[in-house]
Parts: sequence; C-alpha cells; structure tokens
Amino acid sequence: MKEENNDEDLKLIGHLEHTLLYHEILLRDKVRNVLFTRALKRAVTERSRVLDIGAGSGVWAVFAAKLGAKKVTAIESDKSLLPIIKAHANENGVGDKVEVVIGNSTEIDLKSRYDVIVSETIGNQAFDEAIVPTMIDARKRFLAKGGVIIPEMVELVAAPAILLNETETPLGVPVSSNFLNGLASNFTFKLQDRSMIELLAGPKPIKTVDLTTIKEDLSYTGFTASWNMANVGEANAVVLWARSRLLSGINLDAWKTTNWSPVVCRFKPFNTEKGRLDFELSINSNQRFWTVNATSGGVVQKRSHAPVFAFTRIKLSGGVV
Repeated sequence: MKEENNDEDLKLIGHLEHTLLYHEILLRDKVRNVLFTRALKRAVTERSRVLDIGAGSGVWAVFAAKLGAKKVTAIESDKSLLPIIKAHANENGVGDKVEVVIGNSTEIDLKSRYDVIVSETIGNQAFDEAIVPTMIDARKRFLAKGGVIIPEMVELVAAPAILLNETETPLGVPVSSNFLNGLASNFTFKLQDRSMIELLAGPKPIKTVDLTTIKEDLSYTGFTASWNMANVGEANAVVLWARSRLLSGINLDAWKTTNWSPVVCRFKPFNTEKGRLDFELSINSNQRFWTVNATSGGVVQKRSHAPVFAFTRIKLSGGVV
C-alpha cells in the first residue's frame, strides 16, 4: 500500500530541498572556504574551546574539531540540520567531539566560555542575517578572556553601475510595460549573474562595523556614499555587497565569491553628464528605502524608491483588496 505524505511531511520536504541545495552551494564556494579555513587554522589550537554560531551544515565546527580543538559546540536554529551536522562530524571522525545545540544563540544559555567564536551569519547585504546583535551577545556571554571572534569586521559597500539589458518593452514582444517596470524598480533583487552589471566606479563602504568593540545594534538608517563621475547619466543602479575581515590580513570580498549575491537598487537614469552621485539606504522591517541624487552645475535631481511606493500605486489603481 502506497504511503502518502501528510502536509507537514510535504512542508519538510520542500524546506529540505531549499536548505540542502543552499548548503551545497556554500560548500562549493572555494573563496569562502579557503578564507574561513585559513582563519580557523590561525585561531584554533589543541587548547581551544570553539563555538560555531549559525553552524549550518557544521563544516566549521567539524573543521575546528579536526584541528584538535579541546571542545567544539555548534549552535543551529534549523532543527532539520541536526542530523546533517552529526553526520558531517561522524564522516570526519570527530562525532564524539562536536556538541550540537538547536536554537537561537541569543536565547541559549551555555555553561562554557569559548576561546574562538566563529559565525558566518554575513548576509548578502552584510547585516541582514543579524550578525551584529549575534556577535554582541556572543562576546558578552560566551567569549573567554583573550578570546577571538571570526569575523572581526563586517561592512556593506556600494558602487554605481549600469544594469545591462534594461528595456521598456518585453524582449521579443512589441508591447510597452513602463507601469510594471516602474513598480518593480521599488524592489531590490539579488544579482545571480554578474555579467548583467557593469560597475562605473569603485565600491565605497556605506557602513563598517567592528564586531570586536560594538556595544549596541545598528539603527540601519542613513547608510550613505558619494561618487564624482564623468557621466552620471550612465548609471541606472547601485549595487550592494558585503566585505569582511575574518582576522587581520584575512579579508573576504563577497563580490569574488559564488554563494553571496550582490543586491541591486535600480533607478531611472538622470539626464546629466559630469557630476556627483549620492546614494542613501535605510532598512526598516526588512524593507529597503533608497534615494539617489545627481548633482551637476548646481542642479540637483532626485530619485526615491521603496516597496511602499509600489504598494501605494497599486492600491490607488484598485489592485489591492
């Protein structure tokens, strides 16, 4: 008799598909892997107690155990990853050395203090996986005196760009779609194919956080950068991505990795040439609000974008019940 899956089973299957494929992508990211491996090799000794926060598949906890760490604890909030972490440890001969704790690190009490705390909760926009409050809490409650954290610094950078192949009409269809395109430009999107973007100037940090010293979480508003450009009118987007210092001299640039996706903020090009482009980003309740100003010859042009603008236009058009 054929066994049918109930709704909860089907939800778990769908969740596992996303989760396992995502962690496969992480494990194939050579740049990421080499840098975190190098940092752990420098930090971990046979006397080290290591805490891995947001352990995922458990790769860093397992590697720390293989380096000979005295004690390793892996914290992961997704309980479906528990057997993955345990299997990962067993496959590598360190199953008896890796303790797994399920939950959010800020809500868990641990009896131990740790010499090394590692967390890869760096989001596509640097701070969108709560690395700042996570590491503030971990330093206060779990870090041993003289201990180290990985990463030490995280920053969000931005660069003006041309988003290629932007068109007012569907490709191959002689129909205008300005209204849809205008609405869609109020939402950011993850850049899967970097060949779609041509950077027009070098990246600049719009927010840098020293995780070893910061005491309070960010407000996530007023992140800014400016560029003097020969042709401001070429730009139709600002691209965001993360950079991080894992340990001194070990720097991660998410643009060079394969699993982190830069985030694109679009806008209508300005009718100007040489001038200054100013960008400001605020993040509130997972919504992004950004403004882009072009200043040339004393004249300022402004573009403002936010998901609520699209919602308002749809609502005024009778599209929201």
